[in-house]
Parts: sequence; C-alpha cells; structure tokens
Amino acid sequence: MPRAVLIGGTGMIGRAAARALAADGWEVAAVSRSGTLPEGLAELGVKGAVADRADDAQLRAALGSGADVVLDTVAFDREHGEQLNALAGLVGSLIVISSASVYADDEGRALDGEGEPPALPVPILESQRTAEPGDATYSTRKAELEQTLLAGPLPATVLRACAIHGPGAKMPREIFFVKRAVDGRRRVALAWDGESRFHTTSVANLAELIRLAAAKPGDRALNAGDPDPPTTLEICRAVGDALEHEFEPVLLPGDEYDNPWAAPKPKPFVVSMEAAEQELGYQPVTTYPEAVRETSAWLVGELEQGRKWDGTYLEGMLDYASEDAALASQE
Repeated sequence: MPRAVLIGGTGMIGRAAARALAADGWEVAAVSRSGTLPEGLAELGVKGAVADRADDAQLRAALGSGADVVLDTVAFDREHGEQLNALAGLVGSLIVISSASVYADDEGRALDGEGEPPALPVPILESQRTAEPGDATYSTRKAELEQTLLAGPLPATVLRACAIHGPGAKMPREIFFVKRAVDGRRRVALAWDGESRFHTTSVANLAELIRLAAAKPGDRALNAGDPDPPTTLEICRAVGDALEHEFEPVLLPGDEYDNPWAAPKPKPFVVSMEAAEQELGYQPVTTYPEAVRETSAWLVGELEQGRKWDGTYLEGMLDYASEDAALASQE
C-alpha cells in the first residue's frame, strides 16, 4: 500500500485530500500540531501524526521510514520549499498547494500588488508570466516557493488554486451570503453589477487533482479551478438555493461595497484547466452549486456555535451599516 503524508492534513484541503487518497487505496497520515483528526477520517483508516512543520525533527519523525508522496497544504515561501527539497531520499514525490495569485500581467502586476489590477488573459494558462519571486507579497512568496520546488531534486506538482471553498475553511468567502441568509437579510449589494468572475476551487475538485498527481509524479505547475466558474450573482443564487433563502440582489455599477469575489467586471480572473485534463486525465467531480450546499450547511453550524470573523478581512464585509449605506445610495 503506498503511503501519503499530508502536512496540514486536518485543514480544509487536507481533510478532503485524505478522504480521496484513502478511498484510492493509500495509507494516509495527516500531520497537524494537535494530531487529532476531523470527524470521519479515522473510520477511513487515516492516521493522525503530531508535528509542527517549522520543526524539522518533528516533521521527519512524522514521516517515519518515509512516504511515496508528501502533500503540503500550508507551504508558503522559499524556506518551506527548501525544507521539502531536503526530504529527497525519504520521499518519492511532492504535491504542494500554491495559488493562482502568482500570475502577473505583461507589466508584472499581480493581484496583491499596488496600483491597477492586473490585465490577465481569459482564461489564464500555466505558461502565463508569474510575479517576481521574493518576500514582498503573498504572491511573490508563493512564486518563490514554486521556483524552489520545481528546481529541486524531487518530482513536484504545484497546484495553483483559486478561491478555495469547502467545510473547514478558516476564511470562508461564502459567509458573506450565508450570514445574511441566517440573519434574514434579503437585499444584498453586489459590486460590478454582480458580474465579477473570480475563479472558485472546490476542495473536492482540488482533492481529485491531488489524487491523480499522487499516482503520476512529475515536475509541473497546474491550475486548479471549478468548471463553469460562477459570477458573484450566480454565487449569491447558489447559496440562496442551498439555504432556501431568496436574496434580492442590488447590482452596483462599481465597487461601492466590496465582496470576496469582486474582481472588476472588465477583468475577470479565470484559469484554464486544459493542462490538468491533458497531463493527468482530470475531470471535475463537482460544480460550484453542488459543492456549496455542504459548505453552506457547515457554515450555518459554525454560526450557531457563535463563530465570528472579527479582526479578519471578512469583518468589514459583514458590516450591514456600510452595506445599507451603499444600498441607500442607489435609491
């Protein structure tokens, strides 16, 4: 039985990947600081392992005699890439979660850079220019991580995920709509006429890519996105349908009130999945409207337990006073 070790194995991505790999016949060890497993994983034969990835000795202890593949869901920069490269001889191959935010336009502008948003092609191919590697931003650090891994001694698959969604998310974008539904709010302000399109990535589809890449090691960077990426208005309707709540979207012409998917209407952020299909034989296992049902139900439970997002970027987007002001300006 091949062995997979998952760093960050109990988070949103890790738990989905653990299920997919276990179902495919892998022995799976989910590494986390606590070593505890989310509900349902132990029944699949997944084992928990305790390690802080910042401690090389702990990480190597969790690897034990080695692994056929290591999935790293939390790698962030060059240092993490070098740490993974140093596992050569103990590990067969790597799969590492990067971000589609690494893409830059012809002028070198990325999503988290200063000034105008990047003018990227639709869809974005993996051959598109990426941000200049370095320590300046999240995107430049992820670009440096990719560069380090793809130049390293181990076969490394880098997955450029987009707006990831699924149960277990620390910063769930879908709370934007779910909380409004739970609070009985119908009118919702949508920037850019609700036509923003920022590619979504279901953890189920991401886990399928991980499963396929584990079975076919290689050096590659691949996009990871859902089929038919929805607009913000379509996301609103999908969450409303999932919760049997009827929203009344108010379409704002600009960005008078922000939301987690509000890419400017003339500049959609959409990636191509052709390379994953050709390289791995990938086919999506779910769509956004299907997957968001489970996410929405999970978020309702989180709200019932009193979970809040104070102090995060989501806090301002749950500020109803600001939204009401934006709605009033349209009357």
